[in-house]
Amino acid sequence: MIPIHATATANPRQLRWVVATDRLPAPGTVRRAPGRLGALLDAGVLEELLVGATDILITVGPAASWRAVGDDVREALGEALQDPAAWAIDESSMPGGALEAVTAELLAGSVGALAASHGGSIELVSVVENTVTVRMVGACDGCPGASSTLRDSLERELRRRVGERVSVTSENDSATISLGKKLLSLIVR
Repeated sequence: MIPIHATATANPRQLRWVVATDRLPAPGTVRRAPGRLGALLDAGVLEELLVGATDILITVGPAASWRAVGDDVREALGEALQDPAAWAIDESSMPGGALEAVTAELLAGSVGALAASHGGSIELVSVVENTVTVRMVGACDGCPGASSTLRDSLERELRRRVGERVSVTSENDSATISLGKKLLSLIVR
């Protein structure tokens, strides 16, 4: 079971469902959701589902009330979150800066912690359309495992949460030299 909890909003027809960020589908307006959640959306019981960076804002239809459908929505949402890739998101509705926000969150969180555990860090340089450019710093600059960290950790998670067209590049890829060569250059001097 995925831990989720609802918080009230100013609109009595809306609840904000806080979800662990690693379980969220891509940000934007949900066009289709898996399982019973999708059936509730198709039937008009739910008017809108909007996925944000840390939550899902759900608006019930005009004929529904949270008192009547709240338990069903909670259960259906929990089931649908088991498969975030099965959600169809309207990419044109993606909040501006969503890719940048998710990248910053990952670099401040799990991916950044991985780099820090090896004596380095990864800095966000820019986000242009679906391309994220980062800078490898400290032990990460020139590390043979840096490209693997970017591809296997950062890019994979960004693609899962924002969309498959995301790519990650490092501005210091072309100047990357191996740690062995760095050490050798220090010894030779």
